[in-house]
Amino acid sequence: MMRAMAELQTRDRDTPLDELLAILDADGGVIIRDLLDEEARQAIVDDLSDAYGGTAPGSKSGSEQWEVFHGQNTIRFCGLAARSRAFVDHALLNPVFTAMTDEVLHGVGTDYWLNTSQVMAVGPGEPAQYLHRDENNWPEAINDEREVTLSCMFALSDFTFENGATAVVPGSQRLPAGVMRGHEVDPEDVAYAEMPAGAGMVYSGKVVHGAGENTSDEWRYGMHVSFVAAWLRPEEASPIAVDRETAATLPERARQLLGWSSYHSDGGGRTWLLDFEDVADLFESAG
Repeated sequence: MMRAMAELQTRDRDTPLDELLAILDADGGVIIRDLLDEEARQAIVDDLSDAYGGTAPGSKSGSEQWEVFHGQNTIRFCGLAARSRAFVDHALLNPVFTAMTDEVLHGVGTDYWLNTSQVMAVGPGEPAQYLHRDENNWPEAINDEREVTLSCMFALSDFTFENGATAVVPGSQRLPAGVMRGHEVDPEDVAYAEMPAGAGMVYSGKVVHGAGENTSDEWRYGMHVSFVAAWLRPEEASPIAVDRETAATLPERARQLLGWSSYHSDGGGRTWLLDFEDVADLFESAG
């Protein structure tokens, strides 16, 4: 496996928002140091430790395509807001990531919500994931003029070239829109999101990327969090994972992001209603 010649830019979490967005626009992704401080990162890891131990590697889908995509020695599980309050406070509501998402996705709708929150623990010997785009989930909605999703890969452990740091093709977000599952690319055009634990890579739904090959003898622990325009159906059914009782204990914005509110379009349309009323009305007496 050749080390990449391309590079991703890295900035501190207090970098001006305009600068982070400019890098995202130019490269398709930007690494941000200390998106999670050490206390928050450790709290999330502690909250999720039982799920790590109780989840077998590989795909349960029964589909050959998804078994290849998910990897045979990669542990994946979702519903992190139901498993960890630290996740809600520090990742779902992360001020840097959500500020960037506000700028990117409010241009394509009045709001956005959680697409998925999932752990991706890549084990030793796992081959590289095939390159893809996250916006592939909504082939009917994608076009060259807009983003419909924005993601962050949080490093819960150090990401290195050897342990499978995410591979990214900087600039590939400018390729024509279209479903991409597998992409031939010159190795010199690939960058790897090598970053310390607590950092995160915020990246476009259009940029070509995939988990790198893990040639080390250690596990690489990542946490993928993505948002999608609220007029689209998300990958993860969050209100099933996070029930009404649990949702009532969360901040209002967290409930909105998890689907416990309705969508109101600029044109007057209303969707995701309960008896024609906003789902958020269920929590009128909540904090």
